[in-house]
Amino acid sequence: MTSHELARVLLSNPDLPVATHAHNHTYMSGIHARTHGALKVGILETYGGQHVVIGDISKKNINPPNWYVSEMIVGDAAVGWSGDVRRLV
Repeated sequence: MTSHELARVLLSNPDLPVATHAHNHTYMSGIHARTHGALKVGILETYGGQHVVIGDISKKNINPPNWYVSEMIVGDAAVGWSGDVRRLV
């Protein structure tokens, strides 16, 4: 995903604060897409309200039940660390 594609996705969805998550390191689509899949965009439910979450999203590393992905905008979220991709919603 390019910066312009990401901008179009963000501008076509609700205006929310942004959170990023990428297995505890910087996710770079040009490198990590081969091992972790494409960049994903979703809606993260938190104690502080909804956030747009961008990165290498998976169910295990989002900290359920405190935070959880309620909707995927771009891509599917992996269930675990292994790339087992399933829809969360």
